[in-house]
Amino acid sequence: MKTERQKDSGGTRETPTPFRVLGNLACLDLVNTEAISEGAPVNLLRGFGDLLAWLEAASLLTDQERRRAAERWEGTSAGRAIFREAIALRGALRTSAERLTADKSAPADAVAAINRVLASRPTYRQLVRRGSGLVSRTQSVEETALHLLVPVAESAAWLLEHGDRTLLRRCGNPRCILYFYDTTKNARRRWCSMARCGSRAKAAAYYLRRHRRSRRRGRTPRGS
Repeated sequence: MKTERQKDSGGTRETPTPFRVLGNLACLDLVNTEAISEGAPVNLLRGFGDLLAWLEAASLLTDQERRRAAERWEGTSAGRAIFREAIALRGALRTSAERLTADKSAPADAVAAINRVLASRPTYRQLVRRGSGLVSRTQSVEETALHLLVPVAESAAWLLEHGDRTLLRRCGNPRCILYFYDTTKNARRRWCSMARCGSRAKAAAYYLRRHRRSRRRGRTPRGS
């Protein structure tokens, strides 16, 4: 799969295209699979295979786990059902992000969507040996396709329970619909990515300042 290096306030990482893992929380990265490209909305998830590719890009599956999931559920009713569940969860998470950034509470149907995914993984504790001692581990009762979305739901549950909503932000570019959770030291991140919206905003601000200076001097800047 083709990769590209991306640099933002969180550092540089390699991410399979077309997914941009910039949200710092899995639930926001799922929201960000809906984006704007050249002024038009783009849906980056068109089927179960895309969902698996995104899960790998978001470091929620290894390559081996993605391949195993594809062999087991690609083209099956279970795969189609989990894809529909992912799209429904994405919609609920976007609504939650919109409301939280407007200082409102998450809607009840979004909480229900998160809980539905969380409830899909009944677990139990088991003791396993580690060296000369024993440690307890959480084991799943059974493995289903819906388990693929559990880390996303856990991320959303953490955000709603423990997250600081002042750090949940929509990109400062009014034409961008991506969200992120600001983990920078000074909590002043404004853009989904400095390489994209940030650099464009700086270029636009520079042109505006230059244009204003030129108007005060009674001339129009070259190229306008």
